[in-house]
Amino acid sequence: MTDADRLLRILARGDVPADLEDRARGLIGNVSWSRLFDRAEAHGVVPLAARSLAALGWRDVPPPVRAAFDAARRINAARNALVARALGRVLEGLGRAGVPVIPLKGVALSESLYGDAGLRVSADLDVLVPRDCVPRAWTVLGELGYVMADQEEPVEASELGLLLESNIEYAFASPEAAGCPVELHWGIAWRWPHSAPALADLWADARPRLFRGAPALALGPEWELLYLAVHAARHRWEALKWLVDIHHVCRRGGLDWEKVRAKADRFGLTDVLEISLQASAALFDTPDPSSPPAPALPGWLDLFPATPDPLDIWQGALYPARLFARPSERLGYLARVLLVPTLAERRLVRLPRRLRALYYPLRPLRLGGRWGLEVVRRIGRRSPSRLTSSRDQADHRGSMPPFTRRGAGPARSKQERA
Repeated sequence: MTDADRLLRILARGDVPADLEDRARGLIGNVSWSRLFDRAEAHGVVPLAARSLAALGWRDVPPPVRAAFDAARRINAARNALVARALGRVLEGLGRAGVPVIPLKGVALSESLYGDAGLRVSADLDVLVPRDCVPRAWTVLGELGYVMADQEEPVEASELGLLLESNIEYAFASPEAAGCPVELHWGIAWRWPHSAPALADLWADARPRLFRGAPALALGPEWELLYLAVHAARHRWEALKWLVDIHHVCRRGGLDWEKVRAKADRFGLTDVLEISLQASAALFDTPDPSSPPAPALPGWLDLFPATPDPLDIWQGALYPARLFARPSERLGYLARVLLVPTLAERRLVRLPRRLRALYYPLRPLRLGGRWGLEVVRRIGRRSPSRLTSSRDQADHRGSMPPFTRRGAGPARSKQERA
């Protein structure tokens, strides 16, 4: 880990603890600012790092570096202002239609957790609605001008039930050219066991809130932590952005830890929760509420300073099997992923109702062909130049940053909609 990585672990919190101020100031004079800025950008924490540097008085920070952080922070704040306005419109529309809705992550979390909607990098806005309300929510989004992001294969009204059975979310494109896309969620973990009772418990714990005057619901404190842990696990805990959220939720307090762990155990989320807490503690010294010492982090977990990489179809679908303690649970998850048909199989071959059982063998055949083609494409794309890791490349950059790229934070993977 370089000095730039060590400094970013401190700055990414958005506030520098008093006992780390001297350490941070000592690192500031010795870092590669190019690496630090690039890493902050890749991990979605540029605004938080900028706030920390401002709290330190920008001491010993080169003027071009300060200008770059300031510019990135202002750009993100301006974008999030547009996102917040779009979220307000969506919440008002869903409220008029009588659809309960919970904003997830994004600007709503940034306001409640950090006190500033501009401090989180948001690529889209996510809203969770009850599964039986998805048709009404779908209609509301259409009335607001949102269109299905996948215009090549839009979901027809007759297919909506099949989509609900096989997925947990769907993306809509904004009616405005520079607007923010919406992801409509009706689940939180794809093909996870106990998902129905977990969602029922989540909604029972939700509480009313207002987002800039628009009515909505908020996750209960225990479910807020569990949801953030699930989301971090979905992204393999790679980006600092997700773990900083968990760190601040734990620091904020107000959690009933006995209830948190009871819910995690009841809904099969114990390993997800424990790994999230351990990863946050390893990077940010988050207080560990465990009575017995927590077990070591699993060897397959690649935390910061690893660079976040987009999940391919293999990783996104299969790696969650590692999060189950018992072999029977792993096999059950893999069976659901590999055998339970999705909308894609039903579109591929239109079978009458009496023959729908044939969709089950069709799915592994389709996935085998799809993944086989992906492997062939990857082999064809390999070249010696791709063997150098982005981390090695970053270590060989100059000490002053070009600051020409503006990212939106860690790349997001989508659940398989095929």
